[in-house]
Amino acid sequence: MIRQLVSGVVLFLLIAMVVTGSAAAEESQPVADVDQSATGQVVAYYFYGNVRCATCRKLEAYSKEALEDGFSEEIASGRLEWRAVNVDESENEHFVTDFELVTRALVLVEYTDGEMTRWQDLKLIWKLVGDKPGYLTYVREATSEFLQEG
Repeated sequence: MIRQLVSGVVLFLLIAMVVTGSAAAEESQPVADVDQSATGQVVAYYFYGNVRCATCRKLEAYSKEALEDGFSEEIASGRLEWRAVNVDESENEHFVTDFELVTRALVLVEYTDGEMTRWQDLKLIWKLVGDKPGYLTYVREATSEFLQEG
């Protein structure tokens, strides 16, 4: 009886790990394939980890909404790209150092000829997460300025 119970628990845990791993793999997007020939391509990275609270998910959703609704032409042309990246995955850990990340973040990065030329962490997203209209405005204005400077 105990052996069956332990076997059931182990099986449940294995299934949970597979399902959780699959979901994380589906959410994370590859980060290495920046257009090598592009000049001034901007990637908006939302960096998250394996543990995702409701606020972290809201940060991602608001960021994606602000960019997709505010910059549809830039996204369609390839000038701006959205990527959600799990920094807890080993191939993405370097972003923590690259962008001095201390928590979940939205970072705009410009690439020229495949090389990063500049970046900006939109740090006010945490202060504005309770004010969706303010959040959307902040992300759109900061992104617009970043694109114009490039």
